Amino acid sequence: LDLASHLIVVLSLQCSMPRSLWLGCSSLADSMPSLRCLYNPGTGALPAFQNSSEREDCNNDEPPRKIIPEKNSLRQTYNSCARLCLNQETVCLGSTAMKTENCVAKTKLANGTSSMIVPKQRKLSASYEKEKELCVKYFEQWSESDQVEFVEHLISQMCHYQHGHINSYLKPMLQRDFITALPARGLDHIAENILSYLDAKSLCAAELVCKEWYRVTSDGMLWKKLIERMVRTDSLWRGLSERRGWGQYLFKNKPPDGSAPPNSFYRALYPKIIQDIETIESNWRCGRHSLQRIHCRSETSKGVYCLQYDDQKIVSGLRDNTIKIWDKNTLECKRILTGHTGSVLCLQYDERVIITGSSDSTVRVWDVNAGEMLNTLIHHCEAVLHLRFNNGMMVTCSKDRSIAVWDMASPTDITLRRVLVGHRAAVNVVDFDDKYIVSASGDRTIKVWNTSTCEFVRTLNGHKRGIACLQYRDRLVVSGSSDNTIR
Repeated sequence: LDLASHLIVVLSLQCSMPRSLWLGCSSLADSMPSLRCLYNPGTGALPAFQNSSEREDCNNDEPPRKIIPEKNSLRQTYNSCARLCLNQETVCLGSTAMKTENCVAKTKLANGTSSMIVPKQRKLSASYEKEKELCVKYFEQWSESDQVEFVEHLISQMCHYQHGHINSYLKPMLQRDFITALPARGLDHIAENILSYLDAKSLCAAELVCKEWYRVTSDGMLWKKLIERMVRTDSLWRGLSERRGWGQYLFKNKPPDGSAPPNSFYRALYPKIIQDIETIESNWRCGRHSLQRIHCRSETSKGVYCLQYDDQKIVSGLRDNTIKIWDKNTLECKRILTGHTGSVLCLQYDERVIITGSSDSTVRVWDVNAGEMLNTLIHHCEAVLHLRFNNGMMVTCSKDRSIAVWDMASPTDITLRRVLVGHRAAVNVVDFDDKYIVSASGDRTIKVWNTSTCEFVRTLNGHKRGIACLQYRDRLVVSGSSDNTIR
């Protein structure tokens, strides 16, 4: 060992000993001559002091004596310092109450082994119990602020070892199961809100803490809330919710009749969603996919203009004026809907109806299961280019530069509410939610309208050529244009 190594050893021992043991010195500066005496340049060893007279010799101005270390002197030095630490009494918390608190140290010996120093039994003075009772009596008579100030003062007088002992004593007292305590005070919603911020791994762990935590997780439908949070913030989750169909179980209040899926349904759904996401990401990275083709071309069919699909079927609008419904698994045509006299340019369906728009200027409503035509809407003067419907409302747009807003009481009871005008060219696409209707046109602009009042709100400019496509979701509008940009 070099001198720096010996210095680190001694300073490390100082950190765990009272100041009175620092080689008989009151400061680090005073201890430096002692360190020079300890170090033997000839052997590079630290000898063990046998008595206090050897320490006194270190403070003399005489040149240091040559000390011949005994065998295993480094180990003896460690043990001697440890014995000094154990034999010292520390004054604690008062001038009369004396008790011995022995340091527990784990020393690493020269041969690499470790030795645990076992503390001696704590010794209490004869008057300790009586004085303690007197202190407690006075303490209980003080105000809370005085008690806190007194305890702070006591702690400031203690050594580092005592601080650690008090910390280990207080730590379990400061721990509280607040998730269990909150429902007991009628604050279930706060406990549920706290746990709703957990990720999936942490939520699994929370369920296993105790029965009360599991009950809070289950009653609060926290797995449903976790999936809803992911759908709101992640476009991949949002797309899967629409394509897989499980989005219909989200963002709905729990009905009073208890018909909604339980928390276990969403807990089982989560790993299936993760599996789908991992498969999609793996396919993108590795290029693994299966390509299946549906051949729609015939003597009359020359192109597919629009489509929508789910897990069971594919619905397509064709240039031959028909709507064809295909089985997604077998790729066979299950049904052909006829009635339009022009190309089918746009469509949308839900679990009840299919609504289509055509170049024949009409909008037609079909029964999704029977394939029967239920209604025909005649309003636009030119081709219906796009449409959207949701929650009893439908919006259509046309080459005639207008936008029509419809109220849908039922598939057979659809009435025109308002016609929106303002675009100077064909309106190619529309989208809406409960707050805004957004439309894009060949006039290079996007216009925003109020959904409730149908009043104009603002115009969004930026594209240099006509806008061909648009999507509006979560207050964000994304548009694509013939100017080769996406905005």
